[in-house]
Amino acid sequence: MAPLEPQEKVLVAKEFLSSPHGKIACESCHGGNAASMDKAAGHTGMDPHPSSNNPQKACGDCHGKIVATAKDSLHATLSTFPSVLKSRANMDKWAHIDEARKNHCAACHTSCGGCHVSRPKFAQKGFVKGHLFQKRTDPINQCTACHGSRVGFEFYGERGQGDVHAAKAAMDCVACHSAREMHAAAPKDLPGRYHLKEMARCTDCHKDLERGPVPEHQRHIGRVQCQVCHSQTYVNCYNCHMGKDSEGLAFFQNRREVETVKIGLNYDDKAPGAGYRYMLVRHVPSYPEMFDFYGKGGFTNFGKTPTWKRASPHNIQRRTWQAASCNHCHGNRALFLASSDLLDYEKEANHKVVVPDGSVPQAIKKVRKVAVDTSKVRTGMVVDARWLHDNLGKKNVVVVDTRGSAAFDKGHIEGAISFDPLTSGLRTGGDAEKAFVLVPHARVAEILGSKGIAAGDHIVVYDQSGVMATALGAVLQWAGATNVSYLNGGIEGWHEAGFHTSTKPSTRQARIFNGTVQPSLVVDSDTLAKLLGKPNVVVLDARAIHRVLGETRHELARRVGAIPGSINLPLGALILDNGALKPPEELLWMLKTYGITPDKTVITTCDTGIAASDAFFILRYLGFPDVRVHDEAWVNWSIDR
Repeated sequence: MAPLEPQEKVLVAKEFLSSPHGKIACESCHGGNAASMDKAAGHTGMDPHPSSNNPQKACGDCHGKIVATAKDSLHATLSTFPSVLKSRANMDKWAHIDEARKNHCAACHTSCGGCHVSRPKFAQKGFVKGHLFQKRTDPINQCTACHGSRVGFEFYGERGQGDVHAAKAAMDCVACHSAREMHAAAPKDLPGRYHLKEMARCTDCHKDLERGPVPEHQRHIGRVQCQVCHSQTYVNCYNCHMGKDSEGLAFFQNRREVETVKIGLNYDDKAPGAGYRYMLVRHVPSYPEMFDFYGKGGFTNFGKTPTWKRASPHNIQRRTWQAASCNHCHGNRALFLASSDLLDYEKEANHKVVVPDGSVPQAIKKVRKVAVDTSKVRTGMVVDARWLHDNLGKKNVVVVDTRGSAAFDKGHIEGAISFDPLTSGLRTGGDAEKAFVLVPHARVAEILGSKGIAAGDHIVVYDQSGVMATALGAVLQWAGATNVSYLNGGIEGWHEAGFHTSTKPSTRQARIFNGTVQPSLVVDSDTLAKLLGKPNVVVLDARAIHRVLGETRHELARRVGAIPGSINLPLGALILDNGALKPPEELLWMLKTYGITPDKTVITTCDTGIAASDAFFILRYLGFPDVRVHDEAWVNWSIDR
């Protein structure tokens, strides 16, 4: 979500004046002194957030029935937060805990205005459409502006494939989470959000599945939560540290995130529609010292409430890897939450959620296996931390850190050179006639050589998330490098393997790159246009789903949309947040479900060429023989065509 420009946040659209709300005097909602011609006097008593501070006065005169319940809704009150905190708390320290809750947790609440006219406070405020009131909330500027990491990223494919409801049916948040749920008053003793009787459920739309044509539904409904089979991997957070900085501003920081799928036992079958035994669980970032900044010893009853809690990821797919074969789940101990997955301080809290060995469904003897040919995978294009550690210092091994100079200076793999593909001059700038395209090969070779990189080296690239590293890997292959590898898991994988980093400056003597350009690995828009529609050609659009749906666009794109006939597979489907790649057989299976197979010419595209280069590199690693990058990308396509 890009921040709004200052003028966008505050300027009132001319169209507002003729709208129903625009015909109401400003002071009717906001207060102030309309009779005064003096600015200061006119704004005396003015309330910039009337629906937050006095919803009955601001909205209730016209929307009385809605306000009567919405003021007590979960969005308005976050009433389940104190309940959960109290279950863990030493109540003698409640004043400290509640202060922390108000400074951090309570910042996420919103009101009528935060859903219907402006961004909520947590999302940096500002009018969405010039003060025009919208009956249907804006999924980008309102819903996922707050519900980002665990909802928006998953739903739109900034993590994983995205959600089939968005990709195939162009459904937005309100399609499932209607006003009935959003405006519902939450009972004061509500144990958690899943207990709200108005909450959206899969079965609101998908009815009578147990009597349908899918045998798996007949076997699993009533025993297994829908998301167990239909969700992809999702993020799990650990150790959220909260406090205030030197200027008194409240902050929080998750110290670790892991993307995974975990199945636990249902410990809360009293929630409506939750009679199943197995459910997906997500790790919440609570830990005993979470609020120590405000006073130590607050969570003496930490073991009373699970930290692995019921999850409903917004990344639904009809077909997922864990459900591709019965024994991807049955007998797969790693998929089910085990005691070994727990940190020492949370073992007591999660004893009801852990799936004991005897409760893991047994493997099925006669089962259809998933046939995936991995024989063409170019295994040398991906190396792990152990391999790199053992090969550091060898004459022909060049390690390239693509994170940028600030991150490099804080700590890098010893001997690595710093090389940021975005600022190194490999591509034209945004103000060029053709923005973000590769510069001539001679210039690329000169830049690479100046960094001490030669085409014959074994070049190992890494970063934090994989995006910059694999993009550089693609450019290196186009430029003629013959042996390029990606460090699986990047710098985080290096740390997880127990290896240290260095802050010592590291450079290499300039050399002649001496690589032969591979022009067949890149196509321009004219070439791509001629290939469209051919049965053996697939165009893979690696952008997030909201780009393809036209809900957002790159600032330099002339229009929204997508290349005709292209298949949208967000980059997040190919690489995890921490830069780790899923096993080749899983990636190849997933690509096949989209019709992207090695027997076809695959052209990757995106907004600027970066995500397309990432997808190119990963498909090359998976053994695709004919992959090409659409270098001009959507930014130029949208202008020229």
